[in-house]
Order: sequence, then structure tokens, then C-alpha cells
Amino acid sequence: MHTCVATTAFGLEATLKREIANLNLEIIKTMNGRVYFKANNQGMAKANLWLRTAEHVYIVLNSAQALTFDALFDLVSHVNFSDYLQKNGQFIVNANSVKSTLYSLRDIQKISKKALIQSMENVYPYETFKEQGPQYDILITILEDHAEAWLDTSGEALHKRGYRLDQGEAPIKETLAASMIELSFYNRSRILVDPFCGSGTIPIEAAMIAKNIAPGLNRDFAYEQFVFIDQKLSKTVRKEALQSIDHETPLHIYASDIQHDMIEIAKENAMEAGVYEDIHFQVSDFRLLDFSLDHGVVISNPPYGNRLGKEQKEVDLLYKDLGDVIRKYTKNSYYLLTPYVGFERTVKKRADKTRVLFNGRIKTRFYQYFGEKPTK
Repeated sequence: MHTCVATTAFGLEATLKREIANLNLEIIKTMNGRVYFKANNQGMAKANLWLRTAEHVYIVLNSAQALTFDALFDLVSHVNFSDYLQKNGQFIVNANSVKSTLYSLRDIQKISKKALIQSMENVYPYETFKEQGPQYDILITILEDHAEAWLDTSGEALHKRGYRLDQGEAPIKETLAASMIELSFYNRSRILVDPFCGSGTIPIEAAMIAKNIAPGLNRDFAYEQFVFIDQKLSKTVRKEALQSIDHETPLHIYASDIQHDMIEIAKENAMEAGVYEDIHFQVSDFRLLDFSLDHGVVISNPPYGNRLGKEQKEVDLLYKDLGDVIRKYTKNSYYLLTPYVGFERTVKKRADKTRVLFNGRIKTRFYQYFGEKPTK
């Protein structure tokens, strides 16, 4: 049984925690940007395959207080790395440090790499580690002088699902799009509309959630190279995921954008994700769309200048017209993510709920307007 940690963007910890609990994995604790949980090899593999809002899944190899480099060396060298790494592997050590005595990332990496090699030499005393095999990423993270050594089981960040052939301009991360959907009232029986769909990330993630498609089906993971992992494990969890896909329930997802080239990109991405038939795409100005829906759910990341290529006055007018839609069609629920300053003032309606979310390094706000509840 491993102690694992899944990382996520600030503000999404509660959503990630629910996802982990839904996989029947035991939650240990939650901190800013990370959720710790217990998992065996199968649980770790499922976490990589199924978590929609996580960026990485790590195994915590060791942890201790580290006020000195000697203490850090001891922490890392006491890990039996030969249980995890192939002797010909490439050992990549990265580091981060927050509010800690040890703050030089270069020195933290150097000391930790030396300790890792010493640990391997305890098992392979006469070996020269050429590091020409599979890559293993070790992260040394120090927070308020508490250090932990993590082994990355994901490889590339989990928001890289493998379906986005082209992202266009100002893309939204897949993990953030999935979080917006999970935080909304959307379910497979309701209509979902994204009037500013761009490369299609939000409607694609919505379709994948509605059809129960595991987000990691189209990609590989670092753990598949680990010496302690049964090579059949990945095939087993993928087979189970494929069998759980809902191919029957019809979806009502509508994606539009004013730019024709973005719609073409969105279509290609949806096809790669296996949900092209589940989304209706169209080129349209959002002002021409019909929002008189039956308790629809509008989820979108509206443009705020760069992708529009327009002057600020035109951007302000766009948000003003968007406010007209929100105030007129009150049966719908609206979930809008934007860094646009003065959003509520411009749309002339205070959101029922807001929260700060980060799209990469861009600080945004997630404005939530709750519509009328549909009658059963």
C-alpha cells in the first residue's frame, strides 16, 4: 500500500478530493494544491486513468523535517530506490521549496541526486549508472521545513489527455474545464451550451464525463515503466474503463464560436476524443443563439480581448450583451470563467457564487448563476 498525493490547481482541492473518494480510495489529508490518499498499485493506476482534475499522481517515498542539507540527504538516501527504479534508468530530480530554511533549488536537487545514487549503490555497488533507460522523475518538495520525496507516476501532466491535436489561442486546461463541469448542475439529461467554445475543451470534457470515458484512455503513464508494476495492470484497468463507457444515452451538448477555424479545430479534437457524434458544433455569434432552453446549463470561458483581437470597448459590449442573456433567460444556469475585471458590474447581475481559479498562471474568477430548478 502506498501513500500517494495528487496535485491540482489552487481552488480545486475539494473537487479532486471527491473524485478520489469516488474511486473508493482512502483520503489521508488535503492541503493547498494537493490531496493525500492511500492506494495499492491498482488504485494508483486507476487514479492516473480516472482523475479529471489532477495534474499529477505521486507516490510519497519518504518524509521528514529538513532544516539542513544533511537531514535532506538522510531523508533521500533512506529510500530504497532500487525497489522502484531500474538501474539503467534516467534519474531526474526536481525540487520546490516554500517558506523553508533550505531554499536553493539547485542545491536541493544536487544533494538529493547524490543521495539517490548512494541508495542505488547499496544494491548495485559495482555499477556505473549510465542513465540511458526509462526516465524516472523524482520531486523533492519542502514546505515550511517539512520535506518529502515523491515519485511521479503520471509522466506528462494529466491535463494532457491526448485528444487535443490543436489548441488554438488562449486555451483552457482540460483539468480546469472538467472542474467547471463538476462544479455545475450539468448532468447527461440536461442541455449544455458553450457559446465561446474555442478549441472545444469544455464541451469535449462534458461529453467525456456524461459518457463515463476515462480521461486517461488516450495516453501513457510513467508508472508503466516501473519495475514493481505488473505489466498487465495497465491493460486491466484500461479494459475495465472501456467496458464502463456509456454508448447509449443521447447527449445534448452545443458548442459554438464566432471563428470558423476554431470550430474546425474543436471538431478535430472531439473526433480524437471519441465524442464527435455527441456534440453539435456551429459557427455563430453568441448573440444569434437561442437561449430559451429548458433549464439549460451554459458553461464557458468567454474571450476577453486577446483572441477577439478587438478594442476594449468592443470587449465591454460583448460582456454587456452577455449580461442581457443572463438576466433574460433565468431558467438557465450560467458558469463563466474569466479574468475580465468588473464582470458583475458589466453584466449588471451579481453572481450567486464566485471562486478564484487559476488557468495556468492566469488568475480568473468562476462566476456561477443558478437558474430555476427543473421540475421532476
